[in-house]
Amino acid sequence: MFTLTVKMEFAGAHNLRGYEGSCERLHGHNWKVEVAVEGKELDGIGILVDFKEIKSKLREHLSVYEHRYLNEIAPFDSVNPSAENLARQLYKDLAALLDRPGARVARVTVWETEQSGCTYHE
Repeated sequence: MFTLTVKMEFAGAHNLRGYEGSCERLHGHNWKVEVAVEGKELDGIGILVDFKEIKSKLREHLSVYEHRYLNEIAPFDSVNPSAENLARQLYKDLAALLDRPGARVARVTVWETEQSGCTYHE
């Protein structure tokens, strides 16, 4: 099994509704997103999926969140934009964007800080 990993960042603000503490107030992060794509078979030139394709799809998708207030973007206008919910949503979105025979999104990790992150996988 091969696992490819791509990391990117975006800057975005959020607040957690119903949270008792400082995260209830508006604040921002330089979020880091790590996407792992896995598969067993390489193509004729020895590649599972071109890193360039994964980066392009991830960059395009993250542009929706770049320098935005996440609470205003669906589904986070009704679901708290926690690291957990963001990781799950990005996993689902990227799994659809990178759907191809023999390779799949294995997991997405979202880091709020260097020390705090959440991984979602199915």
